[in-house]
Amino acid sequence: MRAPAVQLTIGALPAVAAGFFILAITGAGRSVWLVQAASVVLMLLVATGVAVVPRLLARRVARYAAALGVTLCAVPLLAGGEAPERWLTLGPLLLYIAPVVIPAGLVVAAEARRLGPRQAMAATAASWTLAFVLAAQPDLSQAVALTAAASVLVLLDRAPGATGGWGLLPLAVAIGLAAAQPDPLAPVSYVEEVLAVSWRHSVPSGLGVSAAALALLWTLMVRLSGVHAALPAVGAYYAALFAFSIAGLTPAPLIGFGAGPLLGFGLLVGVTAQLSTPRT
Repeated sequence: MRAPAVQLTIGALPAVAAGFFILAITGAGRSVWLVQAASVVLMLLVATGVAVVPRLLARRVARYAAALGVTLCAVPLLAGGEAPERWLTLGPLLLYIAPVVIPAGLVVAAEARRLGPRQAMAATAASWTLAFVLAAQPDLSQAVALTAAASVLVLLDRAPGATGGWGLLPLAVAIGLAAAQPDPLAPVSYVEEVLAVSWRHSVPSGLGVSAAALALLWTLMVRLSGVHAALPAVGAYYAALFAFSIAGLTPAPLIGFGAGPLLGFGLLVGVTAQLSTPRT
């Protein structure tokens, strides 16, 4: 993997380790441990695999990334089950799609916005569509996190054809629609409540888990902010999710149990490696 990919991966290791610590102190079962371990391995495989894809092929795939990401997020809505509808069923597993798609999607969107007005408008339209898909699920946490990330992209965007702040208005509408719908899911100790659980366990464990979360955010928003313009936006996305996880409303990124956020980070690492250095 290229240097940015390695640095991103290293920045995530404290959060991943904190996740296993949470499984230990909550007494999670063996199957939970195995799923989390397998998810970490898949994260590394996805990161490495995407990073080494030939760049010509990667550029072609990136053209369709926005449409594919929105479609994948919308698939759970077609299941016709009880709300919320956020997961894709894969045999006995449920894969949370939004955290798989959005981090890497932000990098692709930022790249598209640099290519010209047409691509910038396509990226903006994709974010609007995705926001309303999230509102329909309903997924308030992801809708707010997407808006936080889009706000950072707008603040940092100096590309021709940038939409400016008005492009955030549909996202705000989507947040309102998501907030108006009930979310009946109860938080789980090793998924949404990891920060609270760590502090209840002991002050040192609370400090350690919180520091792991901050290390991830610092890597994205400070240490690697110059690698790609989208990484601070990804940091804002994760920061919003951490805030919602404190309220028990969404999994804590990379620390809470679940394959979706881990696979999404692996995809982020691979896509960043593809787009963070000059093309030849």
